[in-house]
Amino acid sequence: MAERALELMVARVQERKTFGRQLASHGVVLDNIARSRIKLEAARLLVLNAAAKMDQVGPKAAKKEIGIAKVAVPNIALDIVDKAVQMFGAAGVSQDTPLAYFWGALRTLRLADGPDEIHIRQIAKQEIADQNRKAKL
Repeated sequence: MAERALELMVARVQERKTFGRQLASHGVVLDNIARSRIKLEAARLLVLNAAAKMDQVGPKAAKKEIGIAKVAVPNIALDIVDKAVQMFGAAGVSQDTPLAYFWGALRTLRLADGPDEIHIRQIAKQEIADQNRKAKL
């Protein structure tokens, strides 16, 4: 959904004009596109890291990495969709694009496996334990 939202965003800013200028010529628009790509690639790497850790040591030992991905990825995707909605204005929340559906689905995903706060608490506890183990070495 985030990848598709970014594609829609890029297409929109090239076809739409505001104040006599193409949206793509505005600095904030370019910033949003670049930051969206950066975040999307980071999200992919978080998922790959969690998967690699699961392969290496099993899912129980990879709980921290899994939790990080569970919190970060839906938030990143939602942020990218939100930026795309901004580029579309009112059309972004209509049924004319899939963006409103994406937003709703991603917001639901953030709750489906437990609220972020639960995962964040678990990540923090595991981080403290990891740091304490390192300090004893």
